Amino acid sequence: MKQIVMLQGMGNNERGWARLISKFGRVTLIQQGMIQHVETWEDGRCTFNGPETSVVSTRKFDEGTFSSLTFLRSLARFREQLRGEKADIIIASNYNMGLAALWLRWCGKTKRVVMFLTDYLPQRGSVIVRLHRRITTALNRFAARHADEVWSVSPRIPTNKANLKNFVVPICLDDNGVSAGQREEIGYIGHPSPDHALDVLFAICKKHHIRLNIIGDSPYLQTIKHLAPADATFYGTINDNMKIKGIFSRCFCGYAVYRNTGPQSYSYYGIPSKTFYYFASNTPVVTTNTAHFTPRIEEFGVGRVVEPTPDEIEKAILQIKAGFPKFYKAIDHFRTTWNAGAEKFHRERFAELGVI
Repeated sequence: MKQIVMLQGMGNNERGWARLISKFGRVTLIQQGMIQHVETWEDGRCTFNGPETSVVSTRKFDEGTFSSLTFLRSLARFREQLRGEKADIIIASNYNMGLAALWLRWCGKTKRVVMFLTDYLPQRGSVIVRLHRRITTALNRFAARHADEVWSVSPRIPTNKANLKNFVVPICLDDNGVSAGQREEIGYIGHPSPDHALDVLFAICKKHHIRLNIIGDSPYLQTIKHLAPADATFYGTINDNMKIKGIFSRCFCGYAVYRNTGPQSYSYYGIPSKTFYYFASNTPVVTTNTAHFTPRIEEFGVGRVVEPTPDEIEKAILQIKAGFPKFYKAIDHFRTTWNAGAEKFHRERFAELGVI
């Protein structure tokens, strides 16, 4: 059986992605972000689900040292999970895990490396931030150039072009098998920032007495928490799929609004990964026209795309609430169509790379 290793972060439906590509071999999913976590998948089934270890306390040091800890942890987890076996391919996110994958290829531990690009950080901010972003962009470009292929979530990411073999990968849409049921709540998942307009969401939920669920945490969230409705629930950072499913199965709407929708925002170059958590539970989304992927939302009728103004956001939320059954069914249709394309993409790329 082919050995496929995924060195990934959190947010691009990594579990659903691992399930899909486990049709082509045994998948070891190693996740690193706010938490560190390992799973294995075979033939669409999760055969091992390891513990989740928080690494939040070391995040600033990791970022300040250009992900040196993530690099070392990637190598350590690979060694633990593969137990001396070699991987046929490693799909690694960005430069931090991408460089680890290239090191493993150099050591003869894998045959192929695919660099997976999830976003791009524009050169803006303080002098230190701009310098940091210049260096990380250079590291991303180096890793992309030396990978066998580059897959990215958006054609807008300029680092794609560092490798002639670059492709936009359709991220798999997971299916939690959640019925329509009674949906009376709203959900948000992410790392809250001023760009996410949660203050607007708080005001709308208060006005219409809608129960609110917030998954994720940040220093910024703590400064605005007092603005939330009294019955809002704050769960902190969660990566457990069953817990996330339980929350969004009660929600008629997921929230993915961005105030900054232009090329000066990193979200412009990425993908609204929040939406994949929502769609997994057939929860439609209200969002803004930020990413290259966003037009698909209106095209398939799986949510509403609005300007980031309170009036438009409120109108869209109430529209989704009133017409939820229609949106629920549209997500089923979208998932079938989209995932067929995702499977075709992986079959073609793996064949080209010699994995199947």
